[in-house]
Amino acid sequence: MIKSIMLKEWLKLKWFLYGCLLLNIGVCFKILLDIRQRLHAEHAEMVWYQAIHLHSVLYQDIRFVILATSLVLAAAQFVPEMLGRRMRIALHLPIGRNRLVTWSMLSGLLFFSFVTLADWLFVFSTIRFYFPEEVAAVVLPTMLPWYLAGVVGYCATTCILLETTRSRRVFLSIVFTIVVSIFFSGHGYSWLVPALPLLIVCIPLSLLSVYESARRFQQRGA
Repeated sequence: MIKSIMLKEWLKLKWFLYGCLLLNIGVCFKILLDIRQRLHAEHAEMVWYQAIHLHSVLYQDIRFVILATSLVLAAAQFVPEMLGRRMRIALHLPIGRNRLVTWSMLSGLLFFSFVTLADWLFVFSTIRFYFPEEVAAVVLPTMLPWYLAGVVGYCATTCILLETTRSRRVFLSIVFTIVVSIFFSGHGYSWLVPALPLLIVCIPLSLLSVYESARRFQQRGA
């Protein structure tokens, strides 16, 4: 049953996954070209000074693309389920509501993580090629909050789509918007690393909200 669920999610999301991957790689390639152009247009010492001493994040354009990727994958995964009433049918399968939601979300988050990993590898390779190792070493801690924002955004989209009342959808939209904005606060390298333990707590809370919306959805008419 679990293999069938994951296969279904793959067949449903593969074209969206390819599209998101192309978009992300395109933005990463643009970052590479922008850095190269800046090094040619300005003195290399000035660009290095901005990157090393001023902590200018030359790859921050990718952060909102990562979030958009998570939102697209979640919508592509669950909008057809809601519009086609497939979710109501799926909830009657002999697997249990929570296990069904868990494996469905794990599939989507796995695809999202794959795209984000490709982003990190591309950005890391670009920064490592043009700048010292110390600048490349902070790519992962700098991008990690952006990835976590994508996970919360994925859970938020899923939760809102499963919710049955408009008032709760509006409320959840406001709450999740505030939470996601926190992951993008601050400037510079590794800005949010000291707060990561608190930020990571948002992930299980977001997951719990999805299970609660799924429960309410089932009770409302599944």
